[in-house]
Amino acid sequence: MSIREFLRRADTLQKSRVFKAVASLCVVGVAVALFVTYMIARNAPGSEIAEQIAMLEQRASEQRDADPDGARGDASVVDTGLRAVERVLRGGSVVTGVAVGAASATGLALVIIWLGLGLTYLGLGAAAVLIAWPLQRFLGMPDLAQLTIGLTVLAASFTALMQGARIVLSGPGPVLAIARNVLAEAVRMKVSLVFIVLLLLLLATLPLLLNENQPLRYRVQAFLQYATGGAFWVVALLTLFFSASTVTGEQRDKVIWQTVTKPVAAWQYILGKWLGVVTLGVVLMSVCGTTIFLFTEYLRSQPARGEDAPYVASGGDVISEDRLVLETQVLAARIAIGPTMPVSRSDADFQRAVQTYIDSERVREPDFAKDPERREQVESDLFKSLLDAYRAIEPGRWETFRFEGLGPARARGAALTLRYRVDMGSNRPDQTARITFVVNQTGQIVRESGLGTWHTVSLTSNAITADGTLELIVLNADGETGYMNPNTISFPRDGLEISYSVGSYRSNFVRVMLVLMVKIAFLSMLTICASTFVSFPVACIVAMGTFFMAEGAGYLKEALDSYGTTDTKGNTLYLQTVATWIATGVQRVFAIYAELKPTTRLVDGRLLSFPSMIGGVFVLAVWTLALYGISVLIFRRRELATYSGQ
Repeated sequence: MSIREFLRRADTLQKSRVFKAVASLCVVGVAVALFVTYMIARNAPGSEIAEQIAMLEQRASEQRDADPDGARGDASVVDTGLRAVERVLRGGSVVTGVAVGAASATGLALVIIWLGLGLTYLGLGAAAVLIAWPLQRFLGMPDLAQLTIGLTVLAASFTALMQGARIVLSGPGPVLAIARNVLAEAVRMKVSLVFIVLLLLLLATLPLLLNENQPLRYRVQAFLQYATGGAFWVVALLTLFFSASTVTGEQRDKVIWQTVTKPVAAWQYILGKWLGVVTLGVVLMSVCGTTIFLFTEYLRSQPARGEDAPYVASGGDVISEDRLVLETQVLAARIAIGPTMPVSRSDADFQRAVQTYIDSERVREPDFAKDPERREQVESDLFKSLLDAYRAIEPGRWETFRFEGLGPARARGAALTLRYRVDMGSNRPDQTARITFVVNQTGQIVRESGLGTWHTVSLTSNAITADGTLELIVLNADGETGYMNPNTISFPRDGLEISYSVGSYRSNFVRVMLVLMVKIAFLSMLTICASTFVSFPVACIVAMGTFFMAEGAGYLKEALDSYGTTDTKGNTLYLQTVATWIATGVQRVFAIYAELKPTTRLVDGRLLSFPSMIGGVFVLAVWTLALYGISVLIFRRRELATYSGQ
């Protein structure tokens, strides 16, 4: 039998219904068997996990017996850490991660089988293993071996999902026909192939760049930051260039004549193009999202700093700080609340102080702050100075911070996390600050904290009063030994907060991915709209400019707070004034877009709430629909028979 005949028979076999049914049963059976085996081994008596749970229960019982009222702050912290680890070990995070990974792999395998590619992908996987195994075993190149396997898996996943997308779009009608043609065009055009290959290389290479000497929480955050943000930007730029190319290219080469003379209405043509580009973006983001999620779960299952094994702390400790921060601050969906400021800009006392300051300055400079904008700037600077002074504590002194709005956390009995970053002097790396925290005038907690880095303290919901507030006294000294730090300590803006978990990291991850996909859909329609009346370069410039303005709207808001439009004498600076008007307009137009911050929320473990997601998606959907209407109106008025695209 020739090789060609063998391949033909194998292809016939993998496309038969009997093979698909048998292969599907085998895949599902193997997945279930492996998961059940894992659960049995994990929870079997005498296993490391079972012994760890028993040890935690014993320590928690001893802690509660020693301090039944939770009077000591340290006792409350340890008890919260015990319960956090126990929840993870008992099942939640680790088991769910394994289940999701198994379900994802099984689902992809079933898609491949029912696409009639089961034996093809099995042979492709075997070839990848045959290439990677000698690279690692004999040539000493494990990174290259991992890269080979990673690229193979990503490429196989992408091609399988693309084939599935073509089947989904295989229905009748001009809209679906145009969308199918766009997908076929995506794998032929050089501009799209470059971005697709770049994206696959990014995802396959990034895990190899992580520093194993760093704490686990930093590795997870770095991977989430660069993988999620990088994947979105690559897919966004691909969407931008491909959307412009597929529309303007057909007009330039007069290929569009063959389409619109079918006839195909303007609304059908625009909708088909948009649907095809969005389908490509959704496929790519699905591959990226699944890969990022599964590798994050893999990282989560690795030993953290200060652990002998995953979730097993070294030296008899209850939990390592690295693991505690990872589980409660990074891989979480938490709400963070900052301290309530003791004064607002509208307070009468503050306004009198501002006027007193201005009057004193006018003795030296009569025209000082007579212009309304200059006065606004002076008032803003004084308020910032007041808040900076409030967050600064001299040696041996203390300051009281009140956190309000914690009633929901008290009602649900949620564990609280005090997260802070302290600065002292020049933040020398060889110095630390000993700080004492007193919660509601009870429960003294002393911490030795590194400078310029984030630290956490765990608290129970009992720290919240009946009215939903928590009072925190911060002493710039060691309350137990009397040691005072040599310099003033300060908390930067957003450097002191109380947070608590209100949902699952995994559901937060799904919401983030959905928002990113909606952004891709909006960017595609924006570019298609521009491409209906301008050439390829101009359409790219318009779309890129709008995209960058939308992504940078949050930074514009912060920059406008310190951007002046008058000089020290109150004279108007006209160029700066015009720039301020433009920046303010951009910031207001894209305010909701900027407030979503999906990648930042994911990396910081902050909740992207369902109402926030729905609000942002609704605004983007309205913009997309408006751009679609504009595109159809413009396209109907085009003289396509005479337009050359030049």
